[in-house]
Amino acid sequence: MHKLFQFLYRYRTFIVFALLQILSLSFVVQSNSYQSAVYFNSANRISGRVLLVINNVYSYFRLQSINDQLAKENAELRQLLTAKRNIQEQAIPGQSVYLRNHAFQFKSARVINNSTNRFNNYLTLDKGYDDSIKPGMGVVSPLGVVGKVNACSNHFSTVISLLHGKWAVSAQIERGNIDGIVKWDGKNPRYAQMLYVGRHHQLKINDTIVTSGFNSVYPKGIAIGKVKEIAMDEGKPFYKIKVLLSTDFSKLSYVYIIENYLSVERDSLEMDTLQLGSAKK
Repeated sequence: MHKLFQFLYRYRTFIVFALLQILSLSFVVQSNSYQSAVYFNSANRISGRVLLVINNVYSYFRLQSINDQLAKENAELRQLLTAKRNIQEQAIPGQSVYLRNHAFQFKSARVINNSTNRFNNYLTLDKGYDDSIKPGMGVVSPLGVVGKVNACSNHFSTVISLLHGKWAVSAQIERGNIDGIVKWDGKNPRYAQMLYVGRHHQLKINDTIVTSGFNSVYPKGIAIGKVKEIAMDEGKPFYKIKVLLSTDFSKLSYVYIIENYLSVERDSLEMDTLQLGSAKK
């Protein structure tokens, strides 16, 4: 307190001068309409800019929660779109209609680790067993296929990326329903190859490639990419097709994990059929 009094005493002249200046300016502003208008306009402009900066800082720190909420809403919209597509495409009578049309559920997750520079690439997500995530579930981005859940802990999951040399996805060229598989060749992370498409098919550059729905991982119609180059595979009855992937793996932030409620039933039935066929041989 003694130092404060010393400071006020030492600068008493300047402090009195500043107070008198403020007082005189207030009298001028209150007594003259023009000066009053200039003062309030300037004050509003300055306070507006300060409030804008404060709001921008506040919004920046809220981005995480906003993005989480948007991801959840997008997952719900994807779920509704998938159900609508199934309703339009399927005409199966009986109780199975609802189950088949609503078999796929989408859950949002955040990418916390990702690689694109290896031959076998993986992602890590911030959801695990506690969020009902299980190995084998499909993973997509807002733009297209990402990969498949490989392993889980209570709070995290690892995902086999589409940029993995030992993994492929069942695919279909949308125009003409031409079947094949899409597999990464270990080179450019923006491109992959579509294999086993016969030469008798008529293909075009920029044909859209989507999931075929032939397995229980993805619903039919999820984007994979577009045809960018078409060439003959010498000595084989197939095309060599270069695919521009829909998902840019270097920019992944949020993804959607797909749960198929009918996958266990379907996979079990198909496995039993394969084993039965092998036993008969």
